[in-house]
Amino acid sequence: MPKLNWLTTLLLVVFILNAAPIESVSSQNLVEWKSYVMGMDLAKDNNELVFLHFYAKWCSYCTKMEKESFQDDSIAEYLNDNFISIRVDVDEEKSIAEIYNVFALPTTYFFTSSGEKLGPVPGYISKDRLMTMLKKV
Repeated sequence: MPKLNWLTTLLLVVFILNAAPIESVSSQNLVEWKSYVMGMDLAKDNNELVFLHFYAKWCSYCTKMEKESFQDDSIAEYLNDNFISIRVDVDEEKSIAEIYNVFALPTTYFFTSSGEKLGPVPGYISKDRLMTMLKKV
């Protein structure tokens, strides 16, 4: 009988741990993302730099960039301090993706404080390469 109680307890613990909600990496937004309209308006009104990132939930390289680049404290801090960061889901906002001729994901654009468009930069950007690019804008 003691083996049954130990086994039952172990199974209960495993069940509880698996049932507990686990926060996914993508829900931990270190970057202060804005919607396209809000972000572009803020940048225009305040003459600020823009970081415009196109992604999709199903895109493996978008997910990789989210986990490895945007979850990096130094990247998030630099973006939050120096840019209006805008993220556009191409499946939810197709018309915006069409304006920028986004065909590959992820795709990133930068805008200078005067509104000059720099880009596109298609594909995954590692955190080291991204930091270098951010500092050059």
